[in-house]
Amino acid sequence: MHLPLADCLPAHPPIPHGHIGIYKQPQPGRNYIGAVVTVGRMTPKQMWRLADVAQNYGSGTVRLTVWQNLIIPDVPDAFVETVKKNLVKMGFHYEATSIAGGLVACTGNVGCKWSSTNTKAQGVELARYLEKKVKLDHPINIHLTGCPNSCAQHYIGDIGLLGAKVSQHGNQVEGYHVLLGGQCVGGQALGREVFHGIPFEELPPLLEIVLKTYLTRRKDRHETFVQFPGRHSVKELQELFSE
Repeated sequence: MHLPLADCLPAHPPIPHGHIGIYKQPQPGRNYIGAVVTVGRMTPKQMWRLADVAQNYGSGTVRLTVWQNLIIPDVPDAFVETVKKNLVKMGFHYEATSIAGGLVACTGNVGCKWSSTNTKAQGVELARYLEKKVKLDHPINIHLTGCPNSCAQHYIGDIGLLGAKVSQHGNQVEGYHVLLGGQCVGGQALGREVFHGIPFEELPPLLEIVLKTYLTRRKDRHETFVQFPGRHSVKELQELFSE
């Protein structure tokens, strides 16, 4: 018999990045391990290896999170290090940066006719760029969705990106409308569109400016990214990010 996930997890404040890392369960000597699956992409080989790890060192179950990451529950203390090594070997990570752990992307135009953009590949490229340029002390969620159907729920991401075809030098290219301030953990808020029709190649440096402006202009180090745009109008935010 397997306990519901709520019975396996200890009571603590919501974790914005979906329980990534190693955490004690209420059951003595048991742990759950959260691993990052970048933009939810997993190969068949990784699936088989993951199933073996869960069967051999856990209770044979794997839980999936809304951030496209995964949890292996019921890992005994003695097997924690073994599971960690196996996760890294198969290409997953049990520690996340403040950006990669909260990266969510829909199927994108590689697999969906409605999508205007290649969300998964562009999401990975965006995260790698930002991780090199910005050091955050609070995790953020970035949601990329390729069309208004919003399978990746761009409107509740700290940074929400809605894919669109945009004009650049007379050509139609892949780009995004940028929403800021969405929230679904620790409160509820819908993101507001701050930038419209940004070509993807211009998006990484733009978001670098957004995040660095937040770090330098926030009230104090305890102010989260969601709180920062929440106390400014859209016009004020546009002016701040243009300085």
